[in-house]
Formats: sequence, C-alpha cells, structure tokens
Amino acid sequence: MALTQVNSLEFNEIKAQLIDYLKGQSEFSDYDFEGSSLSILLDVLAYNSYYSAVNANLLVNENFLDTAVLRENVVKLAKLIGYTPRSARSARATFTVKVQTTYGTGANGRGYPQSVQINKGIFVSFVGTDGNFIFSIPKDLIVSVNTLDGVATFNGVVAYEGVFITDTFRKESSERQRFILANETADTSSMSVEITRGTLTDAYLQGDDITAINNVSKVFFLEESEYKRPELIFGDGILGEALVNGDVIEATYTTSQGNGANGLTSYSFAGTIKDSQNQPITSGITLTLDAVPDGGAAKETIDSIKYSAPKFYSAFGRAVTTKDYEAIIPQIYPNVQSIVAFGGEEADPPEYGKVIVVIKPKNADKLSISEKDAVQKKIRSYSVGAVEPKVMDPSILYIDLVSFVYFNPNITRRTQEEISQIVYRNLEALNLAAEFNKFGGKFKYSKVQKIIDEAEPAITSNITRVRMRKNVPVTLSQRFNYKVCFGNRINAQLETPTFETNGFKRADGGNTVFYLNDDGLGTVRLFSVNADGSKSYVGGNWGTVDYTMGEVTINDLIITEVVNSTDNIIQFSVVPESNDLISLRETYLTIGIDNLVVNVIDDEISSGSNTSGTGIIPESSYS
Repeated sequence: MALTQVNSLEFNEIKAQLIDYLKGQSEFSDYDFEGSSLSILLDVLAYNSYYSAVNANLLVNENFLDTAVLRENVVKLAKLIGYTPRSARSARATFTVKVQTTYGTGANGRGYPQSVQINKGIFVSFVGTDGNFIFSIPKDLIVSVNTLDGVATFNGVVAYEGVFITDTFRKESSERQRFILANETADTSSMSVEITRGTLTDAYLQGDDITAINNVSKVFFLEESEYKRPELIFGDGILGEALVNGDVIEATYTTSQGNGANGLTSYSFAGTIKDSQNQPITSGITLTLDAVPDGGAAKETIDSIKYSAPKFYSAFGRAVTTKDYEAIIPQIYPNVQSIVAFGGEEADPPEYGKVIVVIKPKNADKLSISEKDAVQKKIRSYSVGAVEPKVMDPSILYIDLVSFVYFNPNITRRTQEEISQIVYRNLEALNLAAEFNKFGGKFKYSKVQKIIDEAEPAITSNITRVRMRKNVPVTLSQRFNYKVCFGNRINAQLETPTFETNGFKRADGGNTVFYLNDDGLGTVRLFSVNADGSKSYVGGNWGTVDYTMGEVTINDLIITEVVNSTDNIIQFSVVPESNDLISLRETYLTIGIDNLVVNVIDDEISSGSNTSGTGIIPESSYS
C-alpha cells in the first residue's frame, strides 16, 4: 500500500494521517482507534514526529540570517559577511573644570601650586529618574595653574558612564588562545588595550581596515563570543603582529547601563583632585556641563543585527551611495533614532562634492557638538574619492495644537483639569510613536482627534486647531535674511493672517516690540501693537510668503533682542492648508508639547443644560 503523503507539521494532523494509514491495513480496517489503548501509542508516535519535524525546521532556520532565532547563530552568520555586532555604549559627557587654588600652597609655602591634577576614575554622578549614574575619566589630567589668579582650567574633559575595569590575560600557549572579556555590557568603543612584553608596554589599536595592516601592525580585532561577551583576537604574524608566550594583555573599558544617562543635566562632583604638592583640593571646584550625556546605548539586539548586517555588507566597508552612509553610521553612533543622507546637489543652496548626513538621536533633537564632530571625523574614513561627508542638524517641524475638548460632566467624576492632563499624556505618548521623531514621518489629523476622543469616556468631541512652527536662531544686531521651508502648503486667508512670529526688537525701533505676519497675498508685514490693541504697520519690503511651496522669506531685518527668549529664537508659525502633514528629507515631525493647549469645555447639549443648542456657536478647526 502506498504511504500517506506527509503535508503538515501539526500534531493533530500527524495523528490523523497515522490513523488513516492504519485503517488502510486489513488488520485495522474496523478498529476503533479513539476508544482503545492504541490511541496512546499513536499520541506518542505523533508527538515524536512533531518534535522531530520542529527540531529539523529550527535547525534549517538557524542556518539563515533572516530566520535564525538564537543570538549565537545570528552573530556567527553575521560574522561570515564581515559584520561585528555593536557592543554596549557608555554615554559621554563633556565638562569644563575650574579649580581655584589657595595662595601659599605652592612650593615652600609660597604662591600658588604649580599644577593641579584630576585623578583618573570616578569623576561625577548624574541624577536620573532611574537612579544615579557614575561617570569616570580614563586617565589622570594635569594642567598648570595661572600664576596671577591661581585658577587651573581643564577644557574638554570627557567623562564616560560607568567605572573603568581592567581585564588581564596572559599568552601561555602556541595555539590560538581566547581572550574573552568578563562583562557582557563592556563598551568596546572606548576600550584601550595594552600589551606588556618584558619591560616594554605598547598600546594596540582596533583593526578596522585590513588593507592598512601588515605583519608588524599592533592591532586587535573584536568578535562576539558564544558567551555574549566581546572577544579579543590578535594577529597571526601576517595580518597583524602575533603575540608571544608571556605577553600580558590588559583591556580597560567601562560597562554601560544603556541609554539611561542620556540627556541628564543634574550632576555633582565625585572625583579626586590634588595639587602639585600632592595635597587634596576639596573646595573652589566649579564644573560646567558643556555637552550633556549622549551616545549611551544597549548592546545591539538580534533584530538590529539581522537588519544591519546585510546593509553593511552591501557597502563593503565603504560609503559610496547615500544608502551606504545610512548603513554605516549606526555602527559609529548607535544612539540613532532616524537617519537620512542625500547628495549635496539636492541641498538648498547646492553643495557639490558633498554628501549631507542628518541624524536624529534617540534622546535629543540634534547631536551635541562633540558627537557631531566625532561622527563626521569617523565617517571620513569610509568615504571614497573626493566626496566629503557633512553632518548637519535636522530641521524640526513642530506641530502646535490647540484643542477644544467637550465632555459630559454627568458621566464622570473627573474634573476638567484631570481630563486635560489625561489628554496631555495621551498626546505625549503619541509624540513617541513611530510616525513621529523620524525623517519621512506623517501627521494624521483624524488619528489625533480619535486619540483625544478616546482619552476619557466622558469626552463627546473635540475641535483641534493645527499650526506648523519652525524655530529659527538669530544672531543679534546682525542683518537677518532667512528662508523657512515648511514642506507643506500654507493656508492663505485675506481676513486673518496665517503667518506670525513672536515678539522682537529691531535696531531702529528703540524699545518697541515688533512682530511679523502676512496679508494673505504673499507679503510679509512688520508691525507693533498699540495700547488699545490695534496694529501699526511699518512700511518696507520685509519678505514674502509662498503659500504653495510652503516657504517664508525674510529680508534685511536687524534684530537686537528676542522678547521672552533666552536662546534668541524667532518662532515662525503658520496655518497649514491641510491638517494632514508630512516631513521631507532632513525634516522630522514632533508635536510641540510646550505649546500644547487643551481647553476642556462642558458639552451643554450632551449634559442637558442646553437641549436646543440655542446660542451655541460651533468651533472650527481653523482660527
């Protein structure tokens, strides 16, 4: 008799196929399989077949990067195409430290000390909602003391999240010896490796480009071991200098707590400082945070490896196309939330011979100056030919919402303020969703309305007004010419201006506060507000509004002060033609939480206080 074709891996179907096979045998043609003990034997056979099929299926899946599940196998498959998973990364913060020494503490009790030293190790403690984060410096820092005022100034002190740990190994065999770090969350990006041979100690660098490595290059390579910990690989005498028996290897690194410290601003000094007389200094220490902690990230996940490895392989370790840059940069700067790269010829104005790279970090609007410099310096090593990479800040398109939320007070015990806070929290959560804070994001008006309506059962409806805003920094007392592109059409209204700015003072206006708006025909107007609320317009060509292109151009404006702004920001705010918005190229969307207004109003019709609706004027989504 022909065997039954196996076409399923499900237990019940395997058992049914076994029964069908036995029924085809004359000995079991009229047998009651379910009512007999033979059913147990069939269960065992079906289970055995099922487990064998599952294991075989898993075995095959683990041989392919797309379908592998176990991290060990994913790492090995990525290794075959030259990809090393990213280690955990410690956040980094930059400080300026000033130490006021005491007169009479110098040599022989005269003058100021000659120098001041900050000892390596623990430096500062940052305070976060999830606890404190210790930051350390990798080596002693020494600067001279100013002989006039006794101040020692340390500029650009970089501190790393975590405590520096040193793993020590010894080369003891002629065979390949494994050197696996002790910590799974070791940050290998800031790791230093030193080899002591006899009385000589040499620093070894990580080998990134094998074309630049010969038989005497003092380099090491990194892999991830099956223990999920970084492993050091040294040369074989052909590709990198080989180790000899007796060599002592010291690897110094920090362990990372991921991105928990990113963006923190509250800190206290926790280090040790001494003067040239080896006397401790405990007072007169001033720390200035130049760059907030940034760059902290957990070890690369399985999903990230499976996504990034093929893209990295396609670039062959070189950045040729814009997609190559987008694939390589996450390895350089893992705290990337979104990235876009485009040719300089597409920029406005064009920058020929350049590739523009725009990065949105996970915890901030833009990269810090130090992070931007580090990324730009590193990416140059991947560029080919005369192409120059340029890292630019993203352009943020803020979505400012004013929502009139109507509710029925008869079916809730919550106050208007409580309902308002619930709406706030829901919109803040939306702001963290996938469609926001990324390049190419979309804002859907209907989704926002739905989120507001569903925030509380007592909410009956909402009317939400939408404005687009871009913040433009200005240099005071200098001629201001600027073009702001919103990337979305602007609504043109003759009756009411749709473009407006915050207040500022200008060079020839004294203490008068001025504003900008439009006339609905494409002309920008400059005006001040009189005591009675009327506007006084100032003649001149102040700029234009292109409603179709979504652009506002400002001409020859000299601003001496921005009112109620500590960072000299002029806010350009417009009403969009459509309440659905998109972001293009280097622009990403985010809800302007700081400008969010939620007005909770008694729905008089639903509550029954005004059953006829007499005297009620419905709100509009437009101003």
